[in-house]
Amino acid sequence: MAHEETDLILRAQTGDHRAFGLLIQRYDQGILRLACEVAGSPEDGKDICQEALVAAYRALPGFRMQSSFYTWLYRIAINKALKFRRSRSSIAGRRPHEATPVDLERDVGDIPAPDATPEDRLLDRELSDEIASAQAALSPRERTAFVLCHREGHAISKAAELMGCSDGAIKSYLFRARDKMKRSLRVYLEG
Repeated sequence: MAHEETDLILRAQTGDHRAFGLLIQRYDQGILRLACEVAGSPEDGKDICQEALVAAYRALPGFRMQSSFYTWLYRIAINKALKFRRSRSSIAGRRPHEATPVDLERDVGDIPAPDATPEDRLLDRELSDEIASAQAALSPRERTAFVLCHREGHAISKAAELMGCSDGAIKSYLFRARDKMKRSLRVYLEG
């Protein structure tokens, strides 16, 4: 852990709100992006992010620096997101939450080429919607592992650390997630 970050943590633990704000500022966009991806919608993601930051603030006095602040904070956010997905699944009678494509400020991949025809744009939007729907059908842990590894670019070992499980569990979640995604998107993958 960098000395500057350690200093901010120690100051925040004694009630320095500015220090906590500076700490959070380093990671809040990543946490928001993760929460939106796991939740399946920007609105729910913002709520999860807010809950995670409040929980982190309340738990900060107990943070013992046995892991990095980043890992600690992301685990709180992941736990909040997983809890949200579980509660959403139980409310919906175990049906996956209908997702709307996450569009925090429009993903770069969603910006059509300047010479794209209206048909190309329509097909791109349709594919984006199908991908979001396929992701929404994943279990909360599969979706979280998928987002951490394939959307956030984390290594399997880092995803395992963030989710508090083994590398083997992450590999299993990813295998099942990829398999489900392939089945859901078969029409697009074959053509």
